[in-house]
Amino acid sequence: MRLNPNNWLNRWFALFFISASLGFLTYSIYHVITFVPNPDAIIIPMMQTAQMFYNFAPVSLVMTVFVLEKYEKIAMSPKYLGTMLVLFIIMCVGYFILIPEVNLSVYPGIVDTITNKYLFIFVNLIRIALFIYVVYRYAMVVKKVEKETKKRIQWFFMGVTIIAIGVFVNLIGGLIGNILFEILALIILDIGMGSIVKGFFV
Repeated sequence: MRLNPNNWLNRWFALFFISASLGFLTYSIYHVITFVPNPDAIIIPMMQTAQMFYNFAPVSLVMTVFVLEKYEKIAMSPKYLGTMLVLFIIMCVGYFILIPEVNLSVYPGIVDTITNKYLFIFVNLIRIALFIYVVYRYAMVVKKVEKETKKRIQWFFMGVTIIAIGVFVNLIGGLIGNILFEILALIILDIGMGSIVKGFFV
């Protein structure tokens, strides 16, 4: 595992951090847009964009597993990359069919969006499943490597495990309509991402 931009493992990790960061940024911005005359026209596209970024994050992590376990050429083939891109599209398309609604009355000064419950559950369960798959595969990889690489993968393993927990907490928070759960989920996700970053400095 070399830390250079030409390594596809690092590229996919970079895409993970970029997509997750842009998702958080877009999510944070649209939640405070309460001063425009027609908020739906701005907030809904931003919300859909944020969800696309969030959906690409677990896809990127799965691709790191494929790169670790396969040759890069095989990992980037239609069988693996193509499958993940199709899954990404499946996760995203629902937000353009069952378009979320804007709710400005629940939390004063904060924009809330209402997503179809079944779409919300469907997408988050796929995200959790992808993260669990990554955790499982990382656990298998840890057994095959030694020394510095093993420590690095262990940090990745721990980070993705924490992220999976964060997504689950967010799912619960969304289902029961508790913003405190959603805030807690964001904190857990930040800790998980920090653990992955730590792995690069081992």
